[in-house]
Amino acid sequence: MEWVDVVDADDQVVRVAPRSEVRRGNLLHRATYILVQRSSGRIVVQRRTLTKDFCPGMLDVCCGGVVTSGEEYDESARRELAEELGVEQASLNGFGTFHSECELYRVWGALYHCIHDGPLVLQAEEVAAVEEMTLAEIRARAGEFTPDSLIALEQLIARGAPLSFR
Repeated sequence: MEWVDVVDADDQVVRVAPRSEVRRGNLLHRATYILVQRSSGRIVVQRRTLTKDFCPGMLDVCCGGVVTSGEEYDESARRELAEELGVEQASLNGFGTFHSECELYRVWGALYHCIHDGPLVLQAEEVAAVEEMTLAEIRARAGEFTPDSLIALEQLIARGAPLSFR
C-alpha cells in the first residue's frame, strides 16, 4: 500500500492516508511536475496508460506524480524522473511550488525543469508512449492533456523557467 501525506492550505502535513483514499476523497496532497525538454526546444510529452488512477489515457506535459509520505519534493522528482522515463542523470532546476484544485484533484505541486537529450526508458505501467511537441502544439491540443500539467507548464513559463521554444 502506498502512503501519502495529506496537507493543509499551507502545505503542512495534517495526516497520512493510503493513496486510494486520497484519490477517492480528493484530499489535498503533494505532487511533483518535471518538464523534460530537448535541446531542440521540443517538450517530451507522455501518453498515460489506461490503468492510471488519474486521467487515464490522457497526455501529460510533465513527468512526476504523487509525493509519498515522508518524501521531500526534490527526492520525489528524481525518483519519478527515473521511474517514468529512465532518466537518472539530469540537472533538475526547481521553480517553487503552486497550489491548484478542481473537481478532479487538489494538489500542492513542486515545479521542475530539465534538459535531457539522451534515450528514454518508459515505465510500462504508467507511460504508454512519448512524443515531442512544441508549446504551440501543446496549446492547440490542450483538451487532450491532464489539466494539472497544463497549469504546471504555465506556472513554469510565468516563473521564468529557461524554456526554449524553437
